[in-house]
Amino acid sequence: MSKTIVTPLLPALAVAFTLNLHAEPAWTTGSYAPADWQPLDGNILLNVTGTSASVGATGYDSSDLAVLTNGSVPTSTSENKGGIFGFKNGENISWTFAAPKTLEQIRICTCYLSSTAYDGVHIAKVEAMFFGESSWTQVAGESQYNGESSAGKINYAVLTNGEGPVVQNIIGLRITFGMCETGFANYYTEIEAVGVAGATGPVIGSFAIAPAKTKAMVSGTITDPGTDATACDVYLALDDGAATKIAEGVTGLFEHQILGLTAGTTYAYELSVSNNAPTSRGTVQSGDFMTLASDASTAFWTTSEGVPGDFSPLADNLIANKTGAVSGGSVSGYGGGVELLTNGEVSGVTKQTCGLGENRAVEWSFDGPKTLERIRFTTCDIPDGRQYDDIKISKVEVKTAGSDSWADLGVVPLDYAGGNAQGGALFATLADAETGFLGQNVTAIRITFGKPNNFAQYYAEIEAVGHAADQKNGVIIYVL
Repeated sequence: MSKTIVTPLLPALAVAFTLNLHAEPAWTTGSYAPADWQPLDGNILLNVTGTSASVGATGYDSSDLAVLTNGSVPTSTSENKGGIFGFKNGENISWTFAAPKTLEQIRICTCYLSSTAYDGVHIAKVEAMFFGESSWTQVAGESQYNGESSAGKINYAVLTNGEGPVVQNIIGLRITFGMCETGFANYYTEIEAVGVAGATGPVIGSFAIAPAKTKAMVSGTITDPGTDATACDVYLALDDGAATKIAEGVTGLFEHQILGLTAGTTYAYELSVSNNAPTSRGTVQSGDFMTLASDASTAFWTTSEGVPGDFSPLADNLIANKTGAVSGGSVSGYGGGVELLTNGEVSGVTKQTCGLGENRAVEWSFDGPKTLERIRFTTCDIPDGRQYDDIKISKVEVKTAGSDSWADLGVVPLDYAGGNAQGGALFATLADAETGFLGQNVTAIRITFGKPNNFAQYYAEIEAVGHAADQKNGVIIYVL
């Protein structure tokens, strides 16, 4: 959840965040006379018993991991202060903390035993688990020191970073041991990790992803921005791509809609936060979600009746004053053609209607990719006693940027017959209340009409409401 790592080991995450990277921590080794050797202050491992995943070496006088962190460093070559613990090549020991820590240095020591020279120090790697995460990240590499095998010597290896802490905001530390050249195993008398309480990072409360066919809604809450912080920025990455900021200055609820997805597809995601305390940032949620199948309908029709006097054109009509192309047969109208479908007029007179029969289709193209929000169909009663005011739509299709083929939106066909009052009008609106749009990156729309009760259906107006697409890194993203 909150990560500041001071080694340049995570290039992918470094793209998403500025992590205040420092030089890689380095090992120093040497030997001290017992008189110079004192326990370190601020040891966060003091009296914390570690856990080893694969202990196979035999210790001297002890097999209790607690002796490694009891604060008793040896003061002579024969004194082991309760035990010396042995680790074979590849074994590790880990410690966990109840609250985040800032790690400043690690010191590992062993002393010469008068009987056998088991005084080498060999660390294969050091790893940390960051606050809010459950996996280990390497923060330091290998160090080997075979030391002096003589009386009065205590061999040690110290990991430090001259430019600052070794690592910050960790809740776990794991050390993996290597093979010592002087014997079967490394034998250690004390391990110390100097540190202080770390800053807490942002805390995510609720979090959810609600997918549709070609979009998904991300929502959540930040219940605590972290130590010395007042607000957070939220980032989202899909399928190991670069993280994009989806919300800024969040103090509570955040929402974000991902557009431009492919139906029936599984996406991996990584949600990260960055607060305005620069040492508290990192990954908080990761996983995957699947968009709905292409035949899953999330768009629904609504119908209503009115009179032409109530009619007003919809704003942002993408096909306003466009003349559509007709396929599937001829258009039979009352004194007018398909251009009347998009001129923004419904007067109730015969010259304002256009007749469309079964399997006739009309299509319109756009001058650039659009986000299609809804479609409204209007027909009015012809005052000659015949009821030409039913609305039957069998299919709605779109073309998207980069494709020459039509994609069916999977909308349930509409069969709606309303009243026949003189001067009345019927309305049918196709919209998707769940996701807020019907399609994105749309470059053309085609509507196929169904079989009417009579020879043809007579439409007064067709409107397609939308806006220009906002393309960003291959995925259309809007911050709500």
